Amino acid sequence: MEVKILRNIYEFKGLERPWNNLYDKMNSRAVFQSFDFNYYSWVYELNDNRNALALAVVYNKKELTAVFPFYIDDRKRLRFINDNHADSCDCLSIEVFDFGTILKKLQEQFSINSFNFINLRHDAKMLYNLKSFPYFKRSMFSAEYSLLVLKKGVFPDNFPEYKSKQKTEFRRVLKKNKDKIHEVISYENLDFPLKEIDLLRDKMIDLGIRNSSFLPPTQLELIEKLYQNGKIILSIVKTQDTINAISFIIKDSDQYLIWIDMYDNSKMINIFNYISLVSLLSLSKAVIINFGRGGYGYKTSNFLPKVMHLSSFYIFTSKWQELKYNVEGFVMQLLKNTYKKIKQ
Repeated sequence: MEVKILRNIYEFKGLERPWNNLYDKMNSRAVFQSFDFNYYSWVYELNDNRNALALAVVYNKKELTAVFPFYIDDRKRLRFINDNHADSCDCLSIEVFDFGTILKKLQEQFSINSFNFINLRHDAKMLYNLKSFPYFKRSMFSAEYSLLVLKKGVFPDNFPEYKSKQKTEFRRVLKKNKDKIHEVISYENLDFPLKEIDLLRDKMIDLGIRNSSFLPPTQLELIEKLYQNGKIILSIVKTQDTINAISFIIKDSDQYLIWIDMYDNSKMINIFNYISLVSLLSLSKAVIINFGRGGYGYKTSNFLPKVMHLSSFYIFTSKWQELKYNVEGFVMQLLKNTYKKIKQ
């Protein structure tokens, strides 16, 4: 086993082909572990003086067998690349090996205060590496996501768990939006509608649905590149020539992850987009709809998906770093609560 730490963008780019080969071998994977997501996340969102690339790769007889897509932020925390926007984080690995070797390599080259591994699914390969970690460790359920498994057929009849109440609500939403047109587009048939996305984003901000930090240009550049590379499709709702809703859908095999939603103030427009999308996708084949990270009541109450938990691990190189983290967390929560009271 040979471990290397890649620290610059040129080495990162040179890993594209072997990374893609490794990715294709994996049975359990997500687009968030793909080369495209990590590379363009680094290029468009993280590549500045505040962050340091710390890409750990493992070779066995010159064959790439594992990738740990890490970086170190300005607080000296080792993290997964773009973990804030990734619905699930993990390494890519086809072998079981000693994570301590990778840790030693990283610490030889970087000063690291803590290890922040968030949004780990229950089947994340990274969890096997964390069981015997030699430092001060804290784990918790940090978020949730939800899955809807649909048989091939006409929605909602292809999901036996729905009662008449849910089916009646679906019909009501469809009737309310009968003047709307739904379509799914991809890079194969249409260019990325950047102008329309910008207009809808500005409308959401003006309406107070999202704050001014929603979908900054750097994130849109990432999304556009993923769209152009066939990793994302768009679910769009229109009224004549006006776009009322857009969902960015990450497509991976038979699973479709609803990653980011945009919508105006039309009544029940986001639910209408979901109903139209799952109806279209499940008509010709069995599919899994992942409603994405976050506990959204309107998704679970309307569609009854299975709710799953995501774990986070915070690991500290000293008791002092752990204490510092706890104090900072307490202060941040206090400031958030004070801000909410002032805003009310």
